[in-house]
Amino acid sequence: MESKCIEKFNKYEQEIHSIILKKKIDYEKIDYLLKNGASANAIEIDEYEDGERDEELLLTQCWLDASGRFNELGEREIEDDYFVKLLKIFIENGLNIDKYVNHLFENIQWTYDERHYIEMTKLILNKLKDKRNLNLERSLSGIGTEESYNNVCEVNHKYANELSTIYEMIEGYKNGKDANKYFNYEKIIGQTIKNINIFCDNLKVDFSNKMIAENIDIFIECENDILIIKNKYIFVDNNKIKSEFTRMDKDNRFQAQLEKSIINQKIINIELLNEEICAKVKTIYNITKIVITFKNNKKIIIDLDEALSNMRITIC
Repeated sequence: MESKCIEKFNKYEQEIHSIILKKKIDYEKIDYLLKNGASANAIEIDEYEDGERDEELLLTQCWLDASGRFNELGEREIEDDYFVKLLKIFIENGLNIDKYVNHLFENIQWTYDERHYIEMTKLILNKLKDKRNLNLERSLSGIGTEESYNNVCEVNHKYANELSTIYEMIEGYKNGKDANKYFNYEKIIGQTIKNINIFCDNLKVDFSNKMIAENIDIFIECENDILIIKNKYIFVDNNKIKSEFTRMDKDNRFQAQLEKSIINQKIINIELLNEEICAKVKTIYNITKIVITFKNNKKIIIDLDEALSNMRITIC
């Protein structure tokens, strides 16, 4: 289907685009151009024969075109913090977050910048004046798809977990949570556990060292932060604890053994491992296994059980 360009970047905006394709990116020049002729809200619009329009924001175009730059060794040619640096410069120069919030989140996963996903999400949400402009269906669709692809196909559970964290942040923000209280799970390492609460749905197995339920939420309260484990995802969320499932009684034998094993213990390591499970139809599934190690050499393992439908927690 043929299309025609009905709005183009001006010469200053095109110059910004050319700068990001160079080996060394001149951020000061980009800032200067945004203050002198280029717009942080510049878009290119292509219109198709059927009336449909394809709009591309200058910032996200610069994200997309830089994310695919690799040298002959397959290494990225741009700085590790390129995407967040560029976002900050555009925000400082008047990027209309309320107008483009959904477009930004539709494209954020194409930066493949797991180190700065959380920071970029906070920058965007902190500048959003009216949360009614945040459309969850639009904003989360691409992030959710990319998360699923990395879990199932790429078997990159750590990267998928970062995508899931910003998914939770955006959804939580829309529902009244403070986005600034979310962090990567690694922030909790080195902290001592003060309390633990488990919420579950349809409890199936309840031993002193193992429990299985359809869904499980675990809230581990430490000295400074709260570690959240929601099924196969793990992150820090210091907002008020909420779960849609039923809280386990403190005298439950698994809860009691878990508290005995890890309360007042320091978290020394968290791993996201892959586990292959063969289904009855000879299909192999790659699932996430979360392993948390404590100073007393105790571990808790959170993964799917063999039925591929229930969550399992094991104390080792």
